[in-house]
Amino acid sequence: MGLNLKERKSEGFTIIEVLIVLAIAGLIMVVVFLAVPALQRSGRNNAANANANNLLSAMGTYSSNNGGAIAGTAAISGTSVVLSPSSGTANNERVKVDASLTGVSLTSTIPTTVAPGVYTIVTRAICNDTSTGAVVATNGRAYVVLYGAESGSGDIVKCVGS
Repeated sequence: MGLNLKERKSEGFTIIEVLIVLAIAGLIMVVVFLAVPALQRSGRNNAANANANNLLSAMGTYSSNNGGAIAGTAAISGTSVVLSPSSGTANNERVKVDASLTGVSLTSTIPTTVAPGVYTIVTRAICNDTSTGAVVATNGRAYVVLYGAESGSGDIVKCVGS
């Protein structure tokens, strides 16, 4: 009449087994939710770096095509940035950028902050040793592109230069 343990059939999972599976699934979800924002931020920063390098290349092309002159203005035109002289006639240079670029300016003053999506082409400047900003250059034809990048602790200034 007594229930023999050897004859008992197992017809499902025990509560311990279910809890272990749920705990493992929860850990996987936590790891994924922590990693996804960092991956998205990294992708946006890579696109920003590509835009900055494209602008830097366009400045070099503009300078080559215009006898060493540096562009005087930069303006967004659709999905392109157009580099032009501030006055007179010279060959304009157009560079394709992605939609993350929301603003562009050309100046000789080094900004201390740049928002993500905004690019500043600074003439008479070189990147500092850490590439997180620029310093005044002795060469009048030096130029850099500063842009805002995202980090886990806030926005930072990144520099790409010639």
